[in-house]
Amino acid sequence: MSRKVTKEQNEVSLIIGTLPKRLQNKIAASCSHATATAVEDAENAEPPMATTTIATTTKKMCPRPITILSNSSVKGKCNDKMPVLDTSGSSHKQLRDVCIPGILRVTANVSDNASATCHFGRRRGRTQDKKNKAHTPHSPQERTRLTTEHPEWFEPMLNMPNAKDIVQLYDQLMVLQHRNLILVNWKNFCYILNQLQEAFKTLMLEQLRFVCEHKVDAFFWKLLFYNVREYLKRQQTDQARCHTLLLIEQALKFYHTVFDQLMTKYASSSRCESAVKVVAQRLLICLGDLSRYRVNYVQGTDYLEAARYYHRAQELVPGNGTPYNQLAIVSIFHHKRFDAVYYYVRSLLTSNSIQTAKESLLDLFDEIRRKYEDTEMKKSPFNCGPITKDNQKSKHMRKEVWIYPDGIRCLHRSDLKKKGKNKVTLAEVNRYDEMSPVDLLPRVVSLYLYLIGKLYNGTDVDSLYQLLRKLQIQLSVALKQSNLLSRSKLVKMVALNLFVMEHNKRKVSRREMRYHSFNFANSLFGLMLKITNETLANFVEESTSVQDLADDKYTTVNTYLQFVNVHVHWLSINVDLWEPVRSEEHSFIDCWAELSTLFINIEWLLGKYKLDQEDIKKCSKTILDEDIALSGFSPLGKDTTSRVNGQRGSERIQFLVRMQKIAQFQECFLQHQDALQHPQDSSFTIEDLNDDMKVALNSFEAESCGLSEDSSSVSKPEGQTKSEKKGVICPSTDFDVSQLCKLKKELEEKARVKKFCNSKLEEILKLVDTKIYIEVRPRYLLPDTNCFIDCLEDIEKLSMEYKRYTLIIPLTVVKELDGLSKGVKLDAYRSSRQTKRIHHFDEVSTLAKKSLEFIKSAKSNVKCATTKGSFVNASVFGLVEEEYLSNDDKILATAVAVSKTTKSEQCKDGKCFIQTELVLITTDRNLRVKALTRNLAVSALEEFLQWAKDCREST
Repeated sequence: MSRKVTKEQNEVSLIIGTLPKRLQNKIAASCSHATATAVEDAENAEPPMATTTIATTTKKMCPRPITILSNSSVKGKCNDKMPVLDTSGSSHKQLRDVCIPGILRVTANVSDNASATCHFGRRRGRTQDKKNKAHTPHSPQERTRLTTEHPEWFEPMLNMPNAKDIVQLYDQLMVLQHRNLILVNWKNFCYILNQLQEAFKTLMLEQLRFVCEHKVDAFFWKLLFYNVREYLKRQQTDQARCHTLLLIEQALKFYHTVFDQLMTKYASSSRCESAVKVVAQRLLICLGDLSRYRVNYVQGTDYLEAARYYHRAQELVPGNGTPYNQLAIVSIFHHKRFDAVYYYVRSLLTSNSIQTAKESLLDLFDEIRRKYEDTEMKKSPFNCGPITKDNQKSKHMRKEVWIYPDGIRCLHRSDLKKKGKNKVTLAEVNRYDEMSPVDLLPRVVSLYLYLIGKLYNGTDVDSLYQLLRKLQIQLSVALKQSNLLSRSKLVKMVALNLFVMEHNKRKVSRREMRYHSFNFANSLFGLMLKITNETLANFVEESTSVQDLADDKYTTVNTYLQFVNVHVHWLSINVDLWEPVRSEEHSFIDCWAELSTLFINIEWLLGKYKLDQEDIKKCSKTILDEDIALSGFSPLGKDTTSRVNGQRGSERIQFLVRMQKIAQFQECFLQHQDALQHPQDSSFTIEDLNDDMKVALNSFEAESCGLSEDSSSVSKPEGQTKSEKKGVICPSTDFDVSQLCKLKKELEEKARVKKFCNSKLEEILKLVDTKIYIEVRPRYLLPDTNCFIDCLEDIEKLSMEYKRYTLIIPLTVVKELDGLSKGVKLDAYRSSRQTKRIHHFDEVSTLAKKSLEFIKSAKSNVKCATTKGSFVNASVFGLVEEEYLSNDDKILATAVAVSKTTKSEQCKDGKCFIQTELVLITTDRNLRVKALTRNLAVSALEEFLQWAKDCREST
């Protein structure tokens, strides 16, 4: 064949090589259809025969089919004509191999006059032979040819030993995978698998940095196990299932061996320490995945072995999110939703977060929400009925604003929710106290995750604080039971609290959710502080031997201090996020007051402890359990304790270290505690009113200013009109006529001012979303009989320390006290079952006598009143008219009569605005209801004293 023909064939082969593999396969099939059977036999040969020669059946059938470059060439002799495309893998000395890109090797045909061509070459001389040899490409045996898509790290690997073997084995494995011949040629696949495993192990032990940098271990994991498992999974045959289990077992054995050899070689040396940790973590994750696959294939439920591998992987490099994501999957298999949420959160809050965990977390929160709303919300007294907009409006038909004499306002709640709150709370506490720990813990976890999901998604905040109160009740009951909430669970809870705060602080659009998240976390923080202070109080009582206590005595308090220490650490980092509570409905425990108490207890205990040099040395080297558990947790910062020099100390040493760390936060707290207080110009000391109430109050304040301005403006025109009247309107010099004109002008101005006030009042009533708006300025206090029997000391304190208030005592109360002071006849109770209550009667009689003495010896700020509202002396209580009314009705009649002289009322369009100075002091339910129906201000004595105390302190 001439060189021109050979050149044309090479050009054709190059064109074929640029075609897609699908077209190359079609061309190969059309050119070598007769040898398809021989090709399949060659590929399905046993491992020892993989590199041997495939013999041709006859000399007549000796074509040149497509040859896979990964297969060795087969030398043979054939003098017949060959097709251009060779798939048999055979080779002849007389033929020159022409390589093209792709999986094809095209050979040029040699014509029958080969000998003549050879003689012609001899005549041309040796120079021509060298030129032909130079134009002929090298065969795959002479050079490494990357015939398939290879990873980028293959190129720098070619200079390493056994690199060519890895490339050839990889090509062979790719052919089996692309042609779906793994099951058919399983023995050959196992041979290639073993060879690649050995090459991978050698490469890892000798070139660890290269493996870590290019993630070679992840490449071989996918190539040898993950992809093969997915392929076998799709086959859905018994043979595939059997081979899958064999593959998993063999892979587990291989990765165990590689991990042990790696740790043995590099454990004692500090060389490549970071690379060793990274590669070892990946190997452990592979072992965990293989263990999980094995449990799935045998249809088991025990994933503890996989979880152990993931935990070991997480400990090596805590900043990697992959082990946490895998632990979340295992937790879902174990039906532990709390752990699953925690591990998904940890995988998101790492340096290389797993983004798929975000979608999984959303799905998990949605499942938790549906399950909770279907079960728990129907059983709780807090949710006895659906909350609709109509119901909410009906519960706020009456609002009271209490104004201290110095002008400080405080919202007084009088809706139905407030009345039944204590009763509902007691019902919840009793219900949870009666529950067994097995039933209580799932309820606590379910409600907690439900609220975390609300804060994460930013939905339905209206019911947040009602459920938060319920959660605090559940937690307080659960913490009373020993070992119900473990240390690890409490640490996970505080981590989830920090997660929702971190999630909501990143976006400006979630400003409101940031406040609710911060308040939610601080509510649980306050509960933990309260329990911690109660526990530390026992340490204070045992101060004589506090240093000699056993370690088990510190176990309980360390459990609570773990939670406090983590939260305090986050507060010290995020000082700019501190903000005060907007409403007392949002706060059930004052966490900042509890924190101040904790500082006092810690300061006292640290002063009692006398640390020697050994204890100081241990404290400096001790690493806390929460630092280990939350290592790599981004909300706590990157400054984590080193584990190389640290060691876990005893419970007593950890107790001392935690107290020292919390005490260091005291300085930061004192510097920034102003951020937790309401500003000085705030209108309300306890809580903010809604916008409508603020508008209403500001408008009413403007009334007095408007009246004074109007009066001054009236005086000025009066002088002018007077002169005008003299000159124009009233020409008469009669003095009486001028006075009448002046009076007329004044009346006109007063009418105009009154009209202005009425129009302003109408605007206010339109803005206010209630039908009854009561402004209470307490001046007169009217107590009932129970106040003297139950709270005589508080009444005496009120009359002595708060002299700005006047006590109005109904004569009916004086008469009742006189009757109670006489006691009971003992003869009437000797034969009765109530003999044991005689001591109670004596106590009531004594208190009644003291109350009468107080009333009779009282000063000017204590008065007595009749049912008509008249003030009389207490000694004339016997002159009280005998009416056919109960004592409660008489007390109520007295309050109504007195209030007529101490209040003003304006009503229009079904809305009413009332200003009053009288407050009925009682705890009797029936009397309170009757008083509220008559639009009287009602309060318990203890609540009123607290209100007066808060107002006085704020001034």
